[in-house]
Amino acid sequence: MWVTRRTDYATRAVLALAMADDAMNLEQLADATEAPRSVLEQVMPALRAAGIVRSVRGPGGGYRLNHPPQELTLERVVRVFEGQLAPIGYATRHEPDPCPAIVGRSLRPAWEQVRDATITILSGINFGDLAEAARAEPERTASGKAR
Repeated sequence: MWVTRRTDYATRAVLALAMADDAMNLEQLADATEAPRSVLEQVMPALRAAGIVRSVRGPGGGYRLNHPPQELTLERVVRVFEGQLAPIGYATRHEPDPCPAIVGRSLRPAWEQVRDATITILSGINFGDLAEAARAEPERTASGKAR
């Protein structure tokens, strides 16, 4: 499975919000995630429409998680931007693409196992655990050395 940059930036934003005590505006999110503000301007409304975040108006406003971080899985956020998690169209659960019989008997079950394993892994990772891991890990420089 290949995750787009947009999805990566969205997961970073959700992680930053999971670690935050207060709402974060786009500038704060961009700084915390090292994501371009222009991409966050596109990503955050999609997360809001999916019910993952909510916007807060006024001074000190910005975005907050709409659920406790432990209830938000990596799968939920990835699906907002990637859609189906099957690696190929004929292995999706809903309305799979047609395939030749030989593929249906051999490759499709293999790709369905890949799809199911991907979903199992992503649904088992929540942003509460990711935030805890991020807090525990010493900050690293670009060369990988701990600060």
